[in-house]
Amino acid sequence: MKIADLKLFTKVVELGSFTAAANALDLPRANVSRRINELEKAVGSQLFHRTTRNLSLTNSGSTYFDEITQAIELFDRAQQSLSSSRDMLTGKIKLGVLPETYDLLQPILFEFHDKYPEIQLDIRSISNGFNEIFQQGLDIAIHGGTIFDSDIVARKVIQYRRALVASPEYVEEFGALESLDELDQHKCICFRWPSGDIDSQWHFDSGTASVKASLIANSVGFIKGATIRGRGISFLPTMMIQRELKQGTLVPLLPQETAIKEDGWLLYPQPKTLNKASKVLIEHLSSEIPRLNQLS
Repeated sequence: MKIADLKLFTKVVELGSFTAAANALDLPRANVSRRINELEKAVGSQLFHRTTRNLSLTNSGSTYFDEITQAIELFDRAQQSLSSSRDMLTGKIKLGVLPETYDLLQPILFEFHDKYPEIQLDIRSISNGFNEIFQQGLDIAIHGGTIFDSDIVARKVIQYRRALVASPEYVEEFGALESLDELDQHKCICFRWPSGDIDSQWHFDSGTASVKASLIANSVGFIKGATIRGRGISFLPTMMIQRELKQGTLVPLLPQETAIKEDGWLLYPQPKTLNKASKVLIEHLSSEIPRLNQLS
């Protein structure tokens, strides 16, 4: 009986399915199923009730999980004490990052990597942290905007504002805005939230503008690219368009209008499913990401 198989068992329990555990550990689902079957044979008891739709612990499995969890915690604590004595932190972290935030986050991540060179950072491009955190088996994901009901832990790390922008070519062809009321006369590019709702209510300190979407995407990067190519007006986080504003590929509209503040979050599963390295990175990101406000 291997400690890796026991950890696999606890991961299946914590995430609720063989598939989620396979994604989290980058394993084929068949490998997970086989190893759990072998573990059940080794302990001489069925640990899970299996149906086509549900996976649940048997009474024996529940008792075994409680005992094994304590044993694994003691094992990991012993292993970590050895790493600490060598001033080393090890492990692998799968982090989901929006492609349009790479330039902002790379210095923060590289600082962490330099401090903990034995940690393997596995960066994954995402467009929707809520959906992809389990699909890709992520330890941590970056998310901006509204939080939805979920078993995922959401930790607020930053507040930011958005701005109305368009390309110079769009402004030349269709004219600049004189007021928020004129937005309904323009082509607008809107974001689709993880809930499926379209972000067609753009909120400012002076009021809310209702817009008609001519183009919809669930990727901020796609929306930014479409705006640069003159497809319409968008409402984008200022920290993500600093370079484009400086280069002039995007121009601000109604700069006198101040958008209300929105929140940026770290998403991650329940802490008991995270390794020590992931927990340390969460603290690092929580400390460093707020400084990005200085860019906007």
